[in-house]
Amino acid sequence: MSKLLWIIGGLLCPVLISMAQHRPSNFQWGAQSTYLYEALSGGRAPWQTGTLTLHLSHQQTTALSEWTFVQRFGRWDMAVALEGWTTLWPHAYGNARLQFSPAADFLPTHESYLELYQSIRAWELAMAFRYRHFSTQQVAIWGLATGLYTGPWYLRTQALLTPLAGQLNWTQRFMVRRYGPSLLSFVEMQAGYGRGVEIIDVGPVLKRVRTYFVTARVQQLLTPNVGVTFTLSYSHDDLFTRRGVALGLLMRW
Repeated sequence: MSKLLWIIGGLLCPVLISMAQHRPSNFQWGAQSTYLYEALSGGRAPWQTGTLTLHLSHQQTTALSEWTFVQRFGRWDMAVALEGWTTLWPHAYGNARLQFSPAADFLPTHESYLELYQSIRAWELAMAFRYRHFSTQQVAIWGLATGLYTGPWYLRTQALLTPLAGQLNWTQRFMVRRYGPSLLSFVEMQAGYGRGVEIIDVGPVLKRVRTYFVTARVQQLLTPNVGVTFTLSYSHDDLFTRRGVALGLLMRW
């Protein structure tokens, strides 16, 4: 999978170089911080996740860096990521991401993600591939999605296929989003079900589980440059139930 890392790195480099060639006055800076608290069933210790993101946009290109701190199973892991979005050809754009956590107890030591989007009138088709390298094994996830823009609404469904130990796991996800006056203000609902691969302990230990989830998210700009986001989540699988709440602050300048 080192070739995939080179490919994604090669996609991210032109994004950064192109942005560096323009005057700083053309840039749009932004930052977001988010805290997620998840209560687990069965008297298990809660999970916590803190994320800090800094992004830089120019025209139809965006680059971001992200720092994530995750507490699970009585341990803390930290990950650093670099991500880019850019237009590729007419009505098409791509998203590439690299994440590293070299001293992880349960997170992937490195993770890469690539997704390509193609618009056909109001419809959108997307193909995705995620590679997660753990210290004990590797997991590849393939995705195929269809989206539809209609007025202020965006509808999307995505199928995820995860081969593991000679078995193919399938998960279906659905999303409905309604935009407000700004693209940064919206209300969103997500739901999904199927069989996926979850991290269940340090090591890490991975297991195939049946799962379903639902989330509700509201993001609202309070001023032209400051906004907040609030998310409620619920998920259930073969092992335990999770109930989560997330709060976030976003800024741009």
